[in-house]
Order: sequence, then structure tokens, then C-alpha cells
Amino acid sequence: MKLNIIKFKQKKVIQTKGLECLNCGQPFIGNENFCSYCGQKNTIKKLSINNFVNNLFSGFFSYDSRFWTTFIPLLTKPGKVSKDYIEGKRVRFVNPFQLYLNVSIIFFLLLGITHKFEGDKNPINNIATATKKIDSISEKGVQQLDSILTNVNNEIIKNTPNDSTKTNVITNLGSVIKLVETESKKKDTVAYTYHIKSDSANSIGIYNKINDFINYHKEFPEYNNEQAVVSLGYKKTFWNTFYYQQVINVTKNLNQINSDGGKKYIKTLTSYISISLFLFLPVFTMFLKLLYIRRKFSYMEHLVFVFHTQTVFFLLLAIFYLINIFVEIESGTWIFILLFLLYLYKALRIFYQQEIFKTVVKYILLNSYYMFLAGVGFVIVSILTFVIG
Repeated sequence: MKLNIIKFKQKKVIQTKGLECLNCGQPFIGNENFCSYCGQKNTIKKLSINNFVNNLFSGFFSYDSRFWTTFIPLLTKPGKVSKDYIEGKRVRFVNPFQLYLNVSIIFFLLLGITHKFEGDKNPINNIATATKKIDSISEKGVQQLDSILTNVNNEIIKNTPNDSTKTNVITNLGSVIKLVETESKKKDTVAYTYHIKSDSANSIGIYNKINDFINYHKEFPEYNNEQAVVSLGYKKTFWNTFYYQQVINVTKNLNQINSDGGKKYIKTLTSYISISLFLFLPVFTMFLKLLYIRRKFSYMEHLVFVFHTQTVFFLLLAIFYLINIFVEIESGTWIFILLFLLYLYKALRIFYQQEIFKTVVKYILLNSYYMFLAGVGFVIVSILTFVIG
């Protein structure tokens, strides 16, 4: 009788802890979970996709993370997080700059992914469509005009007595038809007179110079800026090549808008707006500091407040945006604006601790200045996006 002997394999213990910190070289006994010097986790595991993804999202989605202890009170208690942060209670909160950066990046990525600006709601697309319709109407109009003139001519021949009057009418009508045809052809065949051909280069203004560049680019679109400037007769200076390049860029962008309804332009504009918002916040903070110049807050403490309120702006906008994707809300924009304005007023009251009248006055001034900056910034960014592309 044979005995079946079952051998149990002992599970191999994988050593995951090292004897020194891989970040700073601090020596370990061997059972430490974290480095006491720099705080890095004590592990000698190779970086895997699973670890990388977990590390990426753990800061956002773990319930014991600082993200949630910052996110919830930031939305529900206006001004409280900013006030606690500048008073030194910072361990449980995410850095205001880091939070703003993360939320704004996520928001603009959300815009890019969902393509909300595509379709008939795109105003630039509507403009492009309208332009095509106008061109179509113009072409039909010329054909209809020719048809009407021909019909009138035939009716006059049919109904007019066979005498000299008939001959004069027909002759005059024929002259009119010929005149219309001649003028129409003349409009299409009139050659543009370049200012550089008739005037000296020094006497030509920027407006006329750019007109020369526009018409020359239409005639010779294959030339680059340097070739075109020299061929046209202008000196190859920095500004001449710069202006000609902008003519090339604008023409290219116009053609792109006509072909895709402005989708690419909107995407580029959105990315530039995200950068410009970040750049203009410190400027807005200077105005805020001037308004509260008698309050003993440093510039950085004002900036903390600005970053927090702007973060809430993006959070609320993202929430309304996501809701509107699935359920279209009438007057959703106005609800969002009203909620944010109420939040901003409460945040100013709690953070700066001033009476209602002073807060209301400064609240109005702040919003007016913000709208002014936003308007100027949007115009500049729109122009730069259209010119530079």
C-alpha cells in the first residue's frame, strides 16, 4: 500500500522594505514604514502601472486625504478655509495654489473631452454657415438678374409696336444689359494697385502696407513671409516679415474656421484662457490688497483667498456643466452666477470681518474690476489666438 504524501509548499515571503531610504539615504532598522527624515514610504518595489495609477489618484479619492478635508468645507463654508489656512492651520488642507491648479486643469480637460462647443450651438459655425448662404444667394441673384433682363427684353419686343420707339427701347435696354455685364466683369477683373509700386517705402503707412501684403498673399499664396516681402519690393526688416506672417496666419485661420466651423479656434482659445486666468489673478490680488489696505493682511494672504474663491468658481462651473450635459437646465447660467456671487459675498464677510455696508461697496468694486479685467483679457486672448493660431 502506497502512501500519498502531500507536500505543502511554504509561501515565499517577498521582502518589500529596504535598509535605507531610496530618496535621501537615511539608514533603516528594516521595519520602518516611512522615512523619519523625508517622509517617503519605505519600499523597494519596482514601479508598476497599478502603483503609478494608485499614487496618482490616491490624493484625490482617499477618504483620509487632505483633498476632501479641503474640498467639502471650501464649498460649504465660504472664507473659512482661507481664514484657517492663513492662521496656521495648514496640515489638513491642500496647498491653495496646488488645489487651484488641479481643479482648473480638470475643468479645461473636461471641456476638451466633451466637445460641448461643437454643433449648431457654435456661434462661429453659424457665422460660417450664414456666409456660405450669402454666397449662394449672391450667385443665384446674378443668375436671376440675367433671367429677368432677358424676359423683359422679350416682352418689350413682343408688345411694342414695330416702329422707331421699339428700336430705341430695345437699343437702350441692350445698352443697360451690356453696361451691367461690363460693370460686373470690371469688378472681378480690376487689378489691385500696390502702394509700393507708386509710393516710396518710407511714406507708406501700416494700413496700406498690410493691404499690399493681403493682396500679394492672395496672388502668391505659396511664398513665405521673407520671399513675399522681397519679391513685392519691401525691405526685409523684422516688422515687414512679422506683418506678412500675421497676414498668412489670419488667412490660414479664416480658412480653417470656414472649413471646420471654428472648432479648432475654440479649442485653442480655451487653452489660452486657462493660462491667462492664472496670469491675471496676481494682478487682481493687487487690487484686492488696495481695497483692504487698512486690514493687516499680506499680499500672499490675499492671494490665498483669491486662489480659493477662483477654485470654487471652477468647481461650481464644472458641476453645472456636467449636469447640463445630461439634463438641460433652463437659465442654468444665471443660477450658477447667482450662487457664485452669493458665495463670494459670504467669503468676503467671513475672511475680512468687515461690516455689511463696507463689504457690499467693496464687493461691487471687486466684481466691476474683475469683469473689466476679464473683458480686456478675453479680447486680447481672442485676437492673439486668431493671429497666432
